[in-house]
Amino acid sequence: MLAVLLLDAAVDEAFVRSGESDVLEFRARLATTHRELGLVMEVAAMREGGPRLVLEPVEVAVADTPALGVEDYMVSLYNDRTVPRVLVAPADGGRRDVHALLAAAMDELLRL
Repeated sequence: MLAVLLLDAAVDEAFVRSGESDVLEFRARLATTHRELGLVMEVAAMREGGPRLVLEPVEVAVADTPALGVEDYMVSLYNDRTVPRVLVAPADGGRRDVHALLAAAMDELLRL
């Protein structure tokens, strides 16, 4: 959550650098033109019924087992080939890996 909030704060810093006068309009425009950044801002807003971070077990395919770190491998042995992961749970019921989302949102922010 700290990384989400820091990225959201970076959006405000980008607003200051932009020289625009309306922060809400700036944020709304970013949310519509940059999908990942918009989702991060929604998570940071912590609105009731909005997207949130969840910790859920994720199944590891047998072929992917060698790529796991020792800690995840040991957890997967005792948890039916699953490991806990932090995911973003949007309102549509899907799940997104938070690390991939943050990386994509950071790329979008750096291109502003």
